[in-house]
Amino acid sequence: MGEQIKIYILYIVGTVSAIAGLGYLAWEYVKYLSEPGKLGCLLLLVGLFGSLGKYFEERGR
Repeated sequence: MGEQIKIYILYIVGTVSAIAGLGYLAWEYVKYLSEPGKLGCLLLLVGLFGSLGKYFEERGR
C-alpha cells in the first residue's frame, strides 16, 4: 500500500510540474507566434499530455 501512495504522489507532482512548466512556456512565447503557430503548439500540447497520461497510467499498473 505504501508503494502505491508514492506512485500517486509522484504522478500528481509530475502532472502539476508539467502543467506549470508548459503554462509558463506558453505564456512567454505565445505572443511571438502567428495563428497557425499557436494552433500547432496547441496540438503538440494535447499530444504531449495524452502520451504523459498514458505513460503514468501504464506505470501505475
